[in-house]
Amino acid sequence: MQTLKRSDREISTRAKRLTLAAMSLGYGVVQLDVTIVNTALSSIGSSLGGGVSELQWVVSSYTIAFAAFILTAGALGDRIGAKKVFMTGFALFTAASLACALAPGSVSLIGARAMQGVGAAILVPNSLALLSYAYAEEKERGRAVGIWAAGASVALTAGPLAGGALISLVGWRSIFLVNLPIGLGGLWLTWRYASETVQSSDRKLDLLGQAAAIGALGSLAGALIEGGALGWSHIWVLGGFGAFAILTTLFVWRERRAQ
Repeated sequence: MQTLKRSDREISTRAKRLTLAAMSLGYGVVQLDVTIVNTALSSIGSSLGGGVSELQWVVSSYTIAFAAFILTAGALGDRIGAKKVFMTGFALFTAASLACALAPGSVSLIGARAMQGVGAAILVPNSLALLSYAYAEEKERGRAVGIWAAGASVALTAGPLAGGALISLVGWRSIFLVNLPIGLGGLWLTWRYASETVQSSDRKLDLLGQAAAIGALGSLAGALIEGGALGWSHIWVLGGFGAFAILTTLFVWRERRAQ
């Protein structure tokens, strides 16, 4: 009985550590793709064509989707289980990275980057939920979260250096292909070692608020990006600012009344 208890504790510790590794891979790859793409913009422009606004959209489509969908991703994990949602997000992010690497033109690259952003929005809150569930003891949890956050910070700062090296040696498409082994490894570790969180069926999804947030952020980014190309008095630019004001007001109104 004594040996059995020791074995159980060792398995539990191993599972927690490998869950931490999987969650760190998820958060790290999200942060890596925030900065690594910036080093490739010149190469992407030369390869795929397009002007400054298209290259701005390559960066902004990721961050807009990430900022907009993170509002709902955490609630979705609470409702149906953070492990299932996290793995879906990791699979989406990995598939979108492959689509980015294979993109034949700037429009398809922008769309694939937006899908990456959606996957990233799913990964971050659910990785923290799974980490908190794995480490029930407060002191252990604090240490694990510190490692999780530190790993993401390293990935964020390493992005330009890694991107520059990959572009010089292989080409700009390699900065997206590097996500594939990270994604596959993170998916396997999560499937094998992470424990599913308790599901809360009464957790509501605020779809109206989510739609308003997406529209507001997209309208503002579009107006700011296209203003330089079309002129700040252009009807589409003014319309973008107007849509941002209306949708932001709708979002605030909705959130004051939503559960």
